[in-house]
Amino acid sequence: MKHVFYEANQLSALIIGDIAKDEEFISLARNICKSLHVGILMPQIQKIILENRVDLVFGTLTYEGISYLKVLEEIKQRNPDMGIILFLKVSDADDLYDALALKCSRYFCMKTEKEHLFKHFKDGLDVISNKDIFLKDTQYFNALIESSVVSQSDAKGNVTYINSNFTKVTGYTQEEIIGKNHRILKHPSNGPEIFQDMWETISQGKVWRERVLNRNKDGSDFWADTIIIPFKDEKTGEIIQYIAIRRDITQMLLERRAVQAREIRANEQTKLSEAKDSFLILFTHELKTPLNAIINFSQYLYKNMYRIEEIPKEKRLHLLSQIYKSASMMLENVTHILDLSKLRNHKINYTYTLFNLKESIQDVIDKHESLALENKKEVVFQDDGSETYISSDEFRFKQIIANILSNAIKYGTSCVEIFLLCDKEKIEIIIEDDGKGISDKKGVFELYEQSANGNTTMEKKGTGIGLNFVKLLCADLSFNCIIEDSLSLGGAKFIITKRLKD
Repeated sequence: MKHVFYEANQLSALIIGDIAKDEEFISLARNICKSLHVGILMPQIQKIILENRVDLVFGTLTYEGISYLKVLEEIKQRNPDMGIILFLKVSDADDLYDALALKCSRYFCMKTEKEHLFKHFKDGLDVISNKDIFLKDTQYFNALIESSVVSQSDAKGNVTYINSNFTKVTGYTQEEIIGKNHRILKHPSNGPEIFQDMWETISQGKVWRERVLNRNKDGSDFWADTIIIPFKDEKTGEIIQYIAIRRDITQMLLERRAVQAREIRANEQTKLSEAKDSFLILFTHELKTPLNAIINFSQYLYKNMYRIEEIPKEKRLHLLSQIYKSASMMLENVTHILDLSKLRNHKINYTYTLFNLKESIQDVIDKHESLALENKKEVVFQDDGSETYISSDEFRFKQIIANILSNAIKYGTSCVEIFLLCDKEKIEIIIEDDGKGISDKKGVFELYEQSANGNTTMEKKGTGIGLNFVKLLCADLSFNCIIEDSLSLGGAKFIITKRLKD
């Protein structure tokens, strides 16, 4: 098993006595411990112990008549847990009882075990290492437990133990929770599938982990990263208890959501700012078309006033008609801006009348004649021959048709077709163009969206508010508007429907 927090070869050893003279052993020993000290004389050994960390003392009890009993007693008094492995010689018989009184880790006969010095040294380090690793792991585990919300329950889920942090977080005391089922913490927002998955997992002896919303004693909520560990009887294999370790992550989630909310608001502000800049550029372009018609036609009439009678009456009427239609188009664009704000805040008023659908649609087509001429588009209108009247706001209905028609004229290639179909159940108005079509058929209805690519270039041929205006008006007036691909023309196909009984 690999221990993440602790390396087993981080031990230090002191070699004393006869073994300190074994160069081959010393060479091997240096490879398996962090630091190796060698000492023969007692002052030298005492200095090493005082100045260095030593985990294991390994060597003979005596060396050339010098006994290490005194220094070893000092070592045991200073550090009772230090490992000591002694090798006894025949000449050490007189000191045997004193040596045993040291209660060293191990004793060996030097004569019989001399060939196995390295094995005993390595085994001694392993024992200390495993003991140290166990202590370290226990320390980390205890720290984890102390900082978590811990509870223990029997096989039926009834609580048998809680730690102090459980009371601190949930508000439940031992008297209130011991013997009760864990369902006492269940939050009503959690679906049954969470707990079904939990029981299926832990009843099979597997560890279950999930983020779960819990309810405290005072009714407040807390999110917990929850781990449930099942424990089995070693003989029968049956589950005898569960330990639940919860880590309160409520504050972390709140802080993360606050950061995400700030990022979303910042992104929205950036997008809104970019959209507004784009809108101003595009809307300015929208005003240029009717303004150019008004300026050019009125300038022509002004310059030719001295010979106005020479200009055919039909031409004069046509020019004045185009001036009027262009001015009306400008007014519609400005009105859209004002109405959109009212519409989005549900402050717009509607005037319901009974009107003829065919005449209303034809009126919209006539007002877009100059736009169609400028874009060199042909607009074709067909109906099924019925004279259909509906009760709605005629002005707002015309705004719906006008916005879709202007889009079709701007993005089409050469023609736009409009169909009016009526039956006893519903009316259906279809507006198709032969342009490139619309890929995002839902997103195009959102504010400041255009169907063409590009940023604020002339590829975008609208203000970005028209279809959003259509969407909101249709919702208020009980019309339904969807976009499909036109099978006959290859471009976009707008279908506007209204159930007559509505």
